[in-house]
Amino acid sequence: MNDQLSAVEIKPLKRDLDGIVGVLLAPFLNGTVVGPGWKLISWDAEQGICMTFERDGTCVLLELEERNERLDCYTRTGRFNICARRQFEDVQMSEADRELVDHVVSVVGERESLLPSGPRPAAGRKPEVREILVDRLLMPEGRHYYYINPYVGCMIACPFCYVIDRADFSRRLEGLPRLPWGHSVDVKINAAAVLRRETQHAKRGVVRLSPILTDPYQSVERRYRITRQCLEVLVETDLAPVVLTRAPRILEDLELFKRFRRALVGFSIPTDADEYRQIFEPRADPVDERFEALRAFHAAGVRTFAVIQPVLPMNVDRLVDKVAPFVQVVRLDRMYMGDRVQHLYDENQLSAFATEAYADETIQRLTLAFRARGVAVDPLNELEPLLGP
Repeated sequence: MNDQLSAVEIKPLKRDLDGIVGVLLAPFLNGTVVGPGWKLISWDAEQGICMTFERDGTCVLLELEERNERLDCYTRTGRFNICARRQFEDVQMSEADRELVDHVVSVVGERESLLPSGPRPAAGRKPEVREILVDRLLMPEGRHYYYINPYVGCMIACPFCYVIDRADFSRRLEGLPRLPWGHSVDVKINAAAVLRRETQHAKRGVVRLSPILTDPYQSVERRYRITRQCLEVLVETDLAPVVLTRAPRILEDLELFKRFRRALVGFSIPTDADEYRQIFEPRADPVDERFEALRAFHAAGVRTFAVIQPVLPMNVDRLVDKVAPFVQVVRLDRMYMGDRVQHLYDENQLSAFATEAYADETIQRLTLAFRARGVAVDPLNELEPLLGP
């Protein structure tokens, strides 16, 4: 994939986003116990506003996104859709969980007017790459799980990406112009130094790079090597990295991954056919290159997995043949926010593949085929067991 950074203006800065959102969340940020024993253990403002609360090993995640009546959510305030769920558990929230969420929603509703609002500045024509300084990097999720976003934004720019609107909402809060998805990236140039400081206090655990907001091996990694720098810090700790990418560029760090006692590398491979990849992931690397990278990591003894999401048009048997020998587990899931790419299905005479029936049938066929090959099918909520002792 071509480097998209030519003729881009770069201006180092200290970002204001944490300070802006910190005003909204101030009642929760001083360590105060919330309700009957709940405590805020982590918050983030880069992909909407996220808060994780913990009590006696139970973790509840609240996600705040711009109000949108078309989207399902737990509830709404004047400004936000609020989504809430248990972390690590595929179960309904308990009454105690809901009491916590309702209390947080009430506080947010009372304070949301403190956030900036108003018109946004006009966008320029060039892609925007900002070199930023951050104070926090290692984000706790509970149960000794963490995540790291080496970058904010993603130039691979998959048009179906779930985080598009949430990422733009965070830019709105910071007073930045709306740019097409894939036209802006923040580079955390001091990430390694911040991570080195934070890992001094972190116990053995699992670190995801990156969950949703960015691909850690997108094109800017060739220039900045922020992901590599973070891995070089982690390799000296008891924290095990779990990396998910669409980019075979990760092979450049294969020798580094081999130094980890515990590590897990995954590839997002939603189809076996590059003709469909070119339609739905036009800026991503060819799927055959991802297959080759997957095989190389497996051959090197690094534990591997695959994420087949969304299930794009595919030859199920061929995809399973290409993936199953080289992974221990796969995650399967359907297309969300499919209205964003319905025109791609229609324009390419693929509308039959945009249905819920196709997703259900394909996921079922993939599940049976992978299990027949000894590969587990799992939502990958709990990663620790996959990493070994």
